Amino acid sequence: MNQNSFWWYAPEYFSRWRLFPRAFISMYIYLLYEVCTWFMALAEPNNAQAGLVSVVVGAGAAWFGLYVNSTSSKHVEVPQQQGAMPSSSNSTTTRVNIDRTETVESDDLPPPVRRM
Repeated sequence: MNQNSFWWYAPEYFSRWRLFPRAFISMYIYLLYEVCTWFMALAEPNNAQAGLVSVVVGAGAAWFGLYVNSTSSKHVEVPQQQGAMPSSSNSTTTRVNIDRTETVESDDLPPPVRRM
C-alpha cells in the first residue's frame, strides 16, 4: 500500500478527531429524543413502556461516561506552563488576602432565619 495515500493516514485522523464516538453519541441523542417524544405522546403508558424509556436513559449515562473517558490514540501532552500571564502597563493591581486574617463584617443583609 502507498504510504502517502489518504487511506494510509485515515485511521489516524479517525482516531484523533474521534469521529466514531461522536457519531455514536449523536445517534444516541437522536434516539433519546425520539423515545422521549414517543413516550410523552402515549395516552396511558404501561410499565413495559416506562421500562424501555428507563433503559434508554440509563444507557445514556454509560454512553456519556465512555465518550468522556475515551481519548484518541495519539494525543499530544501539553507541557506545564511556567511564568505568568503578560499584563498591560495600564492595568491596575488588585491584591487578595490569601491568609484570610482580616474579617469583613457587613450589615447589608439580615441574619438567616431557620424555619423548622
